[in-house]
Amino acid sequence: MKTVKLLTAILAAGGILSVAGGCAPTIKVEAPDKPIHLKVDVNIKQEILLKVEEDVAGVSVTPAIPMAKRAGWIGERLDGYLGVVATEPPADIRDIVLKANEERRDQYAAIAAKHKTRVELIETVAGKRFIEKSAPGEYVQTADGAWTRK
Repeated sequence: MKTVKLLTAILAAGGILSVAGGCAPTIKVEAPDKPIHLKVDVNIKQEILLKVEEDVAGVSVTPAIPMAKRAGWIGERLDGYLGVVATEPPADIRDIVLKANEERRDQYAAIAAKHKTRVELIETVAGKRFIEKSAPGEYVQTADGAWTRK
């Protein structure tokens, strides 16, 4: 009987040792009590830009502007407005630029209100578009503010 008790004690001790020696760290993963809600705030800026570009394409151009651009007196600025390039343009050129820029400013404000966005975004899109549409030989503003012929 003593042998059985001793054998039982040895087996029991071996079992405890094997359980204690085989202990490995574990990671417990549990589902949360409440559902997980992801708030996705998708910026539809690209869609707005496409619509803005369509609207900017409809910005009116005074007939005198293409002639003044071809003559090298004025050019398209990065901000969507016209600029005087020539140091001594004819007297009426500055007036044409001022009037055209006022008209553009009004149109940009209307487009911005329509799309519920900032006027600066409209000006940037318009500037890019007008520079792209400028004919070879016309002046356009570069990123550093200088004038260059396209």
